[in-house]
Amino acid sequence: MAPIRIFFLGATGYIGSSIIDLLHQKKTIGTKYALHALVRSQEKADRLRSLGIEPVLGSLDDSNLLEQEASKADVVLAAADADHLPSAKAVIKGLLHRPRAHADSRKRPILIHTSGTGVLLDGAYGKFGSDTIYYDNDVAQLSTLKPTQPHRNVDLEVISPQLVGKVDTYIVAPPTIWGFGAGPGNHNSIQVPLHVSASLKSQQALQIGQGLNYWSKVHVADLAHFYVSLLERALQEPQDEEEERQAASDQDRTPLPKNEDAYYFVQEGEDFTWGEVAREIAKALKELGVNDSGEVQATNPEEEQTYWPENSGSLLGGNSRSRAAKGKEILGWEPKHREFKEYIADEVRRQYNLQKQ
Repeated sequence: MAPIRIFFLGATGYIGSSIIDLLHQKKTIGTKYALHALVRSQEKADRLRSLGIEPVLGSLDDSNLLEQEASKADVVLAAADADHLPSAKAVIKGLLHRPRAHADSRKRPILIHTSGTGVLLDGAYGKFGSDTIYYDNDVAQLSTLKPTQPHRNVDLEVISPQLVGKVDTYIVAPPTIWGFGAGPGNHNSIQVPLHVSASLKSQQALQIGQGLNYWSKVHVADLAHFYVSLLERALQEPQDEEEERQAASDQDRTPLPKNEDAYYFVQEGEDFTWGEVAREIAKALKELGVNDSGEVQATNPEEEQTYWPENSGSLLGGNSRSRAAKGKEILGWEPKHREFKEYIADEVRRQYNLQKQ
């Protein structure tokens, strides 16, 4: 059989680069999978080509290009921007108008879209924790999310009823991602590095409000393994109505939820509070001699512009608690990394050393 053609968005980003690294380790690039990846520069194109990946020069704003590439793909794996609605629409349009290129092509294409558990956020601003936990196998609970929630407008395009039977869609919604990545691109996360950067700039460990709000978490390597597990299982699913009828008669087979039940959370271990992160930063700053107090400074909304980058109050101040029920029960996904506190200290040292250079 010909390799499965995958159009990859975000292949040199934090998540995408770690997925590419894992596929490279598994020796499936160019054999099992023919990867075509959107890149914005010739330098990145050359880097991916050296790994056996065909680069596609362009950006998420090139809707015609995205539609054309999606129309030729068996799978689109989108890990670039959870909030870029035009690119999501262009990809979906291309998949809907996808002709079968050859006899080995999939009858029905797959879209694996990356969102995030920012879609679950409340407006706590660090003032309170929440007992509300969202489970990815609870469709009724997830259907209560308002269209105005972060990422939700794009997610609604991906779970549109109009795609059922035409495109198999899956939404991966990671929580706080931690750890240093691997592969041909960015190796650094967003949230913890942002928290560390603001604290180093102030030479004082900071927190939004009282830091009482909770988030779930996952290591980037465990997340990459989840994507690959989801991809491999999705490719085994029925491709048309006839195959679905045959699969429905198999009592030993658990169908892989998709489309209206597309959400997959990717969470490891216990949830944390951002106050706990601040206290770990304070310890690291004390060890480095940046601030000997070992204390944390709470900031209120009126002070946000003084101490934090834009939107930090929502990104680090709300509650976002999720559980990866489907990944663990259906895919058998088991995260392995647990060294979250050690990572925070490592990130403080990394940024501190960069500043000294």
